[in-house]
Amino acid sequence: MCTYNGVRHLQEQLQTVLEQTYPVHEILVQDDGSTDGTWEWLETFAAGHPQVRLLRNDGPHGINPNFFSAMRQATGDYLAPCDQDDLWEPRKLELQAAAIGDALICSGYSVPFSDEGFPVTRDRRRPNFHLLRVAYIGALPGHTFLMRRELLDFLPDGEQCPYLYDWQLQLIAAAAGRIVFVDDVLVHFRRHAGAATAYKPTEGKLSALRFVATTLFRHPELQARVRKRFAVVEKILLPLPFHTPQRDDCLEMARLQQGRGLLNFGRRIRFFVRHREHLFYGEESCSSFLTWLRALYFPFACGWYYRRR
Repeated sequence: MCTYNGVRHLQEQLQTVLEQTYPVHEILVQDDGSTDGTWEWLETFAAGHPQVRLLRNDGPHGINPNFFSAMRQATGDYLAPCDQDDLWEPRKLELQAAAIGDALICSGYSVPFSDEGFPVTRDRRRPNFHLLRVAYIGALPGHTFLMRRELLDFLPDGEQCPYLYDWQLQLIAAAAGRIVFVDDVLVHFRRHAGAATAYKPTEGKLSALRFVATTLFRHPELQARVRKRFAVVEKILLPLPFHTPQRDDCLEMARLQQGRGLLNFGRRIRFFVRHREHLFYGEESCSSFLTWLRALYFPFACGWYYRRR
């Protein structure tokens, strides 16, 4: 668990970890320079719970450096990232330990909730975690993970990746084809204005006109962000030792997304049509006329993920 000014909800979350039906080897909590009494509260809590180990940064490092640093200092073979303000189902770890097998990541459903009137929405579909989808947007939130520690060994060295830690980890696991999903609710995901990833969902259903206006008329701007993302995708995937069809396909897609010109644009459309069953959030029927249309428009539609909220 990584904490930053989260004292309000720590008692509830840590209690749900302590009450897991699967024995917890250690609870490692690393604080990122909190100023609201979080650290002092943690010291008192840890004094009464010997399985809790505390670490403290010398100042705010940010979400990615904090999580990766804490993960590397954990002593277990399996790691479960934990937010400071959620609630775990009692059998979360038990279900995941039984399901993970030789996978690198085991995930499951996360249900948003708010006790402060913050708007929440829930998508009940089973998420698509094929690599070609994950490359665009992480299908699985990190707070649902049970992951093998060895997954950290595949992270690239060098400059800090600008995208969240859980996206990087599932991109690698998806490249290996080693993700499993538990069809149960594992986490209740608290939504509030102070959360690091908080944003208010769009009120009402997205209008087709707004979607087209954004993705079509802002295409040059959004495509620049797509190229930036897929430069990172290529950098992460290239050194991996997994020689899987999905990795090869994703590397081809990364190069097409970074390319320019009409010929490259046509190749992108052909690629999206050929791999249309893997591109969208839920399972798609390859023979569906709507899926064909979505694939044809995907060179524009994929920019939607990188608009400014």
